Formats: sequence, C-alpha cells, structure tokens
Amino acid sequence: MDKKIIIAVDGSAECDRAVDYVGLMEGAMIKDLMVTLFFVMNPVPQFLRREAHKDPESYKRLKELQSRNRQQADAVLGQAKARLMRHGLPEERIETKALPRNADAARDILFEAEQGLYDALVLGRRGLSKAQEFFVGSVTNKIVQHAERVPVWIVGGRVHSLKILCAVDGSEGSLRAVDHMAFMLGGNPECQITLFHVGASLANYCSIDFDAPLDGELEGDIMKSDGECMADFYHRAVKVLEESGIAADQIETRTQENARSVTTAIVNEVKNGDYGTVVVGRRGENRSFFLGHVSDKVVAKCADVAVWVVG
Repeated sequence: MDKKIIIAVDGSAECDRAVDYVGLMEGAMIKDLMVTLFFVMNPVPQFLRREAHKDPESYKRLKELQSRNRQQADAVLGQAKARLMRHGLPEERIETKALPRNADAARDILFEAEQGLYDALVLGRRGLSKAQEFFVGSVTNKIVQHAERVPVWIVGGRVHSLKILCAVDGSEGSLRAVDHMAFMLGGNPECQITLFHVGASLANYCSIDFDAPLDGELEGDIMKSDGECMADFYHRAVKVLEESGIAADQIETRTQENARSVTTAIVNEVKNGDYGTVVVGRRGENRSFFLGHVSDKVVAKCADVAVWVVG
C-alpha cells in the first residue's frame, strides 16, 4: 500500500533538511512512498486585485506579481524535487503543488495536508534559538499545535541515524503512535525500534483496558498499576508491529524508572542511543496533552533528529 506524505517547502535550509530526511527514510526504511512537495505562494494584495478591474496598469502589475510568485514557487519546488531524486526517489513518485496563500501559511499547509488525506505532513525546524522559533516564524509551531487529523514530522537539523525511538506511556495516544509507525515502516527487515517508557511523572494507570469486564464494574476495579499497564501495552504494541511485518528481534522495550523529568529522560536516551527519529503521541494519560508537556520540549531540545507527533 502506498504511503502518501506531503512536505512543506519554502526554499530554506531547514526545509532542505526535511527533504533530505524523507530521502533518507525512503531509501532505507519506508516502502511504496508517494511524496507531494507543497509551496504556499505569497498573497496578492487585495487592493491590487480591486484596482486591476478598473485600471489596465494595475492589471498589468497584478499579472507581473502573479508571474513572479509562480516563478518562485516553480524554482523552489524544482530544487526540492531534484533533491529527492538525488536520494533515489523516482520522479513518477513525486508531485509538486503550489497554491496562493489564502488564510495564513500554517492554516493553508494544514488544510492541504488534511483535505488531501496524507499519511504524514513533514516540516523543517530552525536550529535552536533563544525563542525556540520555527521556520517561517511560527508556522511549524502553529501546525503542530493544531494538527488533529494528520501526523506531523518535524525535522531539526541533519538526520543520519536510522534508529527509531517511540516514547510511550500506555495511553491510546501512544498506541496510535505505534500504529502510525507500523504503517509507515511495516515490512522493513532493517529497521530497529525501541519502545521507551519513563515510569516516573506519568499516570499510574492505563487508559486502555485490555481486559475490560462487560458487567459495568467500577472504574477503580479495572485500573491497573503502571507496571501491569505497560506489560499489557508492550504486548499489544509488539503485536501491532509484528502484524505489519516487523520481526520481534527488531523491537526492544525499555522502561526507565524514577526519572526526575520525562523530557530529560527521553532526550538523554535519544542522544546516548544515537536515534534519528522519535515518535510520540499527541495525547497521553487522562487526555492530557503529551504535546504540551513533553513533545514540544523534545522537539526543541533534540538536535539532528526528526520527531513524529501523532494525534
């Protein structure tokens, strides 16, 4: 089954790194990939559109501006396409698309990704700064905060490692992250995946009741300890991965207890384990925003890593 992803490009070095990451993953990890390169063109001022209906000179300026915007889009998209092809992606698996800005860049990119039913939206992130800003101002940040229906891959720096870390907490959000990972990587005998759980600072019960009774017992009777929860979660997650064609010996489960900070534990694990991709669920236990507490910090603190945020 083809996997459809869309990469937002703007000609920046950060977006080039995002394209390179997709080329790396397609070459070694992801099969049957279809890529759309998407560019949001600068808007044409409304006053110029109004004047163009009344004044021939204004109409001429409007057409010239539209032509320059299209030329810029074609140049950026052409360079990104050539970059993907140098990584080995066949030309027939690459689509380019440019549209005028309608609302703002973040909304336009997210709208395109969700309406196009893409399996993932890929964005570049600027290097760490005092304000932790993302490319094109806060475009990436806005998209990550509001993407509910499409996984977002944020690429920070140059990614070289093919090792994958999936941070899990026993929640439905984590299971969705595992499912997305299984779909994208399934059938690859080379990938190595670590399911990583930080015991401290996460909820002490599991929102997925794998053995829920049917007779309406009180919620407290079906809550399990964190250890029991994660044992069940690991069993289910490994089954999902194996059903996608990933062998058991390609999957490692690891739990770190008594960590003072979930974020620090994940970031240290990524660095010490030389991972290139981190997968996280958007929502954690009790429907809390895993993104707000952990994912955004992981994105900000991890260098030369791609972070997949799965809703």
